[in-house]
Amino acid sequence: MQESTIKNLQATMKHNGFYDGIVDGTWGNQSHAGFYAMAEAAAHCQAHSDKDAVNDESKPEESVSDYKLSEKSLDRLKGLHPDLVKVVKRAIEITDIDFSVGEGLRSITRQKELYQQGATTTMNSRHLTGHAVDLFALDENGKVTWDWKYYHPLAAAMKQAAKDVGVSIEWGGDWKWKDGPHYQLPWSKYPK
Repeated sequence: MQESTIKNLQATMKHNGFYDGIVDGTWGNQSHAGFYAMAEAAAHCQAHSDKDAVNDESKPEESVSDYKLSEKSLDRLKGLHPDLVKVVKRAIEITDIDFSVGEGLRSITRQKELYQQGATTTMNSRHLTGHAVDLFALDENGKVTWDWKYYHPLAAAMKQAAKDVGVSIEWGGDWKWKDGPHYQLPWSKYPK
């Protein structure tokens, strides 16, 4: 691979939080790990972006400061732990970034599909017990976007919402293997 190509990859990974090294055009272990982390995150996002479930959802016509969860999003909150639902509902009231609920409670069949696709590395997901939710940021046109510039402000709104309602949450974007859409109640406070 050419040095310029490696530099471009390193810069992209660094911008998206997958690489902490120097953008120097040298492909080492850190570059390799960042590349695979980014690829895994992309596979996860792709697995969650089926056209019927996500991309047909349009942005509400309310003003920017008055977002609402769609009926589809509200339906996807069913079966989730009530504390997680409170956080999501509070977040939509205070967010600067519109979002939709991509996936909440997940069946074991769905988990197995995602595991076989490589979109998840566990069969012990918090989605199986209703302790996790995936939120998809919507761009200015109301379409789902995977651009991290939308996920950081969305995470800030979710973290503030959690504080507002007195609930602890974890964001997948803070993990070593980034998962920007994913939020969950921590195992330590919500074992099951």
